[in-house]
Amino acid sequence: MKASMKKTALIKKVILFTTLCVSGISASYAQAIATVSKNQITENEVIQLMVSVDKSADQSKFDPSQLAPDFRSGQVSFGSSRSLVNGDYSVQSQWTVSIAPTKMGTLTIPSMNVAGEQTNPITIRVTKDATAPKSSDVIKVSGELTKDELYQGETAQFNAKIAIFADIRRLKDPNIITPQGKDIEFSPIGESKQYQTVIDGLQATVVEQVFSVSANQAGQLSFDGLAFTGGLIQTDRYGRSTKLIPLNISPKQYQLTILAKPADFTGTWLPTTDLKLGQQWLIDGKPLSNTTVEAGTAITRQITLMMADVPPEKLPKLNIDYPKSVRMYDEKPIIGKDSQDNSMMTIKQVIIPHADGTVKLPAVSIQWWNSKTRQSETATLDSLTLTVTPSTQTNEQMIDSQTNDQPKTIVKREVDHGFWPYTTLAFALLWLFTAIGWAVSRTKVKASNTSTNQKNTVIANGSKALISALKVNNTILAHQILADHDEQWNKQGIDVAVINELITQLSQQKYARDTSNSSTKQIISSIEKKLSSTCKSSNSVPELESL
Repeated sequence: MKASMKKTALIKKVILFTTLCVSGISASYAQAIATVSKNQITENEVIQLMVSVDKSADQSKFDPSQLAPDFRSGQVSFGSSRSLVNGDYSVQSQWTVSIAPTKMGTLTIPSMNVAGEQTNPITIRVTKDATAPKSSDVIKVSGELTKDELYQGETAQFNAKIAIFADIRRLKDPNIITPQGKDIEFSPIGESKQYQTVIDGLQATVVEQVFSVSANQAGQLSFDGLAFTGGLIQTDRYGRSTKLIPLNISPKQYQLTILAKPADFTGTWLPTTDLKLGQQWLIDGKPLSNTTVEAGTAITRQITLMMADVPPEKLPKLNIDYPKSVRMYDEKPIIGKDSQDNSMMTIKQVIIPHADGTVKLPAVSIQWWNSKTRQSETATLDSLTLTVTPSTQTNEQMIDSQTNDQPKTIVKREVDHGFWPYTTLAFALLWLFTAIGWAVSRTKVKASNTSTNQKNTVIANGSKALISALKVNNTILAHQILADHDEQWNKQGIDVAVINELITQLSQQKYARDTSNSSTKQIISSIEKKLSSTCKSSNSVPELESL
C-alpha cells in the first residue's frame, strides 16, 4: 500500500515537472507569422505581404530577396509596437512589402527566416489577366536616319521619338535606353523635346531627341535604336486591386554602310553633302566700294562657313596668314544653325593697313569631299588687293611742323634815340648780373618742367584719340592706338596691359546679347582714370619743386 502511494506521488511529480518545462518553453517561444492580402490573383496584380514576429527586431532582419524568383518585391516598410495588457508585456515587430508574381500558375511564398524565426509557407494561385495591356499598347518607339550610307568621319542624324499612351505619373522606374552600336559614335544634338499630342485619337506624351551618328570604321555596321524598360501602375475603378504591368520595348535594328576614304585623296579629309563659303568686305558697316584706302583705315572681313550634316563643334578652323604690313584683330567666331538645320560659323576679322603702298589680303580655300557626287571639291574666297595711301592726319601734322620750323624774316630800322639808349643799357646790364645766379639755380627745374610737359603732351594727344575711338565703339582703332603707343607709354608709367584688357572687355561686350550702356561707360571711365592718374603723377614733382 505504501509502495503504491509512493509510486503515485512520483508520477505526479514527473507530470508536474513536465508541465512546468513545457510551459517554460511555450513562454520563451517567439512565433513568426506571414500573411497576404489575397491568395488568388491575376498576373501582374500587386498584393501586400505582412510578416510579424513577437519580439524586438530591426528592419534589416527581413530580407525580401527570399521571395525570388517567383515574386518581385517593392520597398519594405517596418514598424514595431509594445503593449501591456492585464499585466502581460508584449513586443511585436512587423514588416510590410508589396509583391507581384512573375509568372502564372500555383506559386508558393516560401518559409522565410525573419529575425531568427521561420514563417509559414503560403500558396498563391495566379491566373491570366485578359484585360492587361501589352507593352506595345503603352509605349511606342521610332527612329529615322537622314541617310544610311556615310563616308568615314561623315555625320548623319538619327531622329529618335518615343510616345507614351499613359499617365506618365503612373510609370514606375522608367528608363529610356539611347541608341548604341559597336564602332559607332552617338552624340545628342541640343536638348530633348517633350510635349503632349493626340495620336490615332489617343492622348500621348512624346519625347524627341536628335543624335549625330558617325563612324571611322569602314564596312557594314548596325546599331540599336531606342529601347524602354519600366512598369505601369494600374488600379481598378474602385481601387480594390493594383497591378504592376511590366513594360519592355526592344530596340529596332538599323543598318549603316560606311565607305572608306579614297586612297588617292590628299589634304584634310572633310566629307559632307554640302559646303559653302562666303565673305564680305566692309568699312564702317558698309560694303567696300573703293580699294584705295588711307593707312589706319579699319576694314572688316566677314567670312561665313556653312556645312550640312555636321555638328557645330566639328566645323573646321580657318587659319589665314596676313602680310606684316597690316594689323589683324580676330573676333570670337559665332557658331550656330541656320533655318535648314545646317551648321553655320561666322568669323569677323578687322584688318588695318599701317604702311602705304600695295597690299594683297590673301584668298581662303577649303578642300572638302562631296559625298553626293563622290568627288573632291574646293571652296574658295577671293583675295583683295588694296592701294594704301598715307594717312591725311599724318600729312597735316607734318605740314604744321614744317610751318612752325620756317625762319621768320626780321626787318631792322636804325633810329637816333639820343642818350636814352645808353642809360637803358646800363640798367639792363645791372639787372642781368643780378639775375645770372638765380637763372643758374633754376636750370634743372626748367629742364625737368620741359621734359614733363613734353611727356604730358604725348600722353594727352594719344589718350584723347584713344578715348574718342572708344566713345564711337571703334575698339579695333583703340587697339591700334594702344599698340602704336605701347613702348612709349610703358616707359612713362602707364599700365598698358590693364588698358588693353579693358578694351578687350568692350570688344566682347559689343557682340554680347545683353549689352549695358552703364557698364560700357564704366569701362571707358576706368581707362580715362588710368591715363589721367599718370599725367597727374608726372606733374606732382615739378609743382613741389616750384614751391
